[in-house]
Amino acid sequence: MFTKMIGATKLAVAATAMLGLSACAGFQLDNAKGLTPSGDAFSAGLYKEYLVLAEMEFAEGDYMDSDTFAARAIASANGKPPAPEELASRDIPAAAQGGLAEARRKLMEALDGGARTAKPDAAARAQASFDCWMQEQEENFQPADIKWCKDRFDAAMAQLGTPAPAAAPKPSITFANFTVYFDFDKSTLTAQTQSTLIDAANAADDMAATNIEVSGYADRSGSEAYNMALSQRRADAVAKELTTLIGAKAPAMKRLAFGESQNKVVTPDGVKEAKNRRVKIEIRK
Repeated sequence: MFTKMIGATKLAVAATAMLGLSACAGFQLDNAKGLTPSGDAFSAGLYKEYLVLAEMEFAEGDYMDSDTFAARAIASANGKPPAPEELASRDIPAAAQGGLAEARRKLMEALDGGARTAKPDAAARAQASFDCWMQEQEENFQPADIKWCKDRFDAAMAQLGTPAPAAAPKPSITFANFTVYFDFDKSTLTAQTQSTLIDAANAADDMAATNIEVSGYADRSGSEAYNMALSQRRADAVAKELTTLIGAKAPAMKRLAFGESQNKVVTPDGVKEAKNRRVKIEIRK
């Protein structure tokens, strides 16, 4: 490429090509120049990228590769973009085959994942740079040129990003539970309680719930009888609001009252405890 110095062997080959094959090689570039791409943005991008590579190889006397890239430019301009080169199409050194194979796999994954449409310019640059890398790796005597192609490929692939994995199906939810808390000696719903009940109603709707159990509790600051009645009022308030939020699809709700028994936090009698002033909601499909 830019830094290529043609060695004796390649110079001899180039000279032979000029003398014996001038009628066959090196003239696709003229056919490729000045075309108006008729395909999509990806095809147009490939045309420009391959045309640049064809011109660079022609300038260095590598007429065979110039023709290869020019032919790819022409196909792209005609709306028939070629696929990235197969590894088998070139004589790649064994030590480089693994890296190129993995690079092509990632490239195809990106292209088949929608990159041609989502980011056509970067996708075209990635493909052409991969083919550039293949061509330079086959020659395998200009490390700087190999690096130039590879770096350009890596930069384009970074622009494409990693294709997002397919979304996993949502697991079937058959149970959900929520807890709401009350102020001391109150059964009225707070703003925070309302927010939790909205979440509970949404969960019931999402799973098409067939059963909802609402259990009320109280702390031990009053008498057992008073706390039993208070826990019932709390359960009733929650059940009523849930029924309103869920609407016509609301299933029958089982209301339970446990008073000051089954406290979440064990306390001596007469102790106020916020975590015991609660209603537990269990939703089942």
